[in-house]
Amino acid sequence: MNQDKRTLEFVRLLMRHEQEIYAYMLTLVPHVHDADDLFQDGLAVMWRKFDQFRPGTNFAAWAIKIMRYQILEYRRSLARSKQVAVPDSLFEALLDQIPTVQDELPSRIEALRKCMSLLDDRSKRVIKMRYELNTPVATIAQHLKISARHVYHILGQINSMLLRCMRRTLAQASGSL
Repeated sequence: MNQDKRTLEFVRLLMRHEQEIYAYMLTLVPHVHDADDLFQDGLAVMWRKFDQFRPGTNFAAWAIKIMRYQILEYRRSLARSKQVAVPDSLFEALLDQIPTVQDELPSRIEALRKCMSLLDDRSKRVIKMRYELNTPVATIAQHLKISARHVYHILGQINSMLLRCMRRTLAQASGSL
């Protein structure tokens, strides 16, 4: 494969699976900034090793395997600095469960999108500010001219509604199979 085709194929596969790979990283790395750094490092490794990827196989699984090694190395560096909060045995058990969760991820994301579309505009704005833009609750409260306590109440109501809707949507989807 010439270099241009190789580059295009890598970018195409990465764009298709980037969210799934990043979600895996966020599941296992507690701090977003660390996850971002590890993700970038992992992308560099993926690019260097792309010659080893077999076209037609599961790119996401291949990429996640690389990210798994990045995460394990990160944990080793944390262990050397005595910052590991989760024992290795528990972490290994968690790693073994991730593929099951990932298999369910696309249907859960679709259910969440469907349920989010049912929210009123104000609720969508609050959710976007808090979770997408990572806006502090105090800032949201100032913007909406309400107390921070009320913002927490609103977020709780929205989260509860989304959870109920997602459970219903996923149950309907599994019942229709």
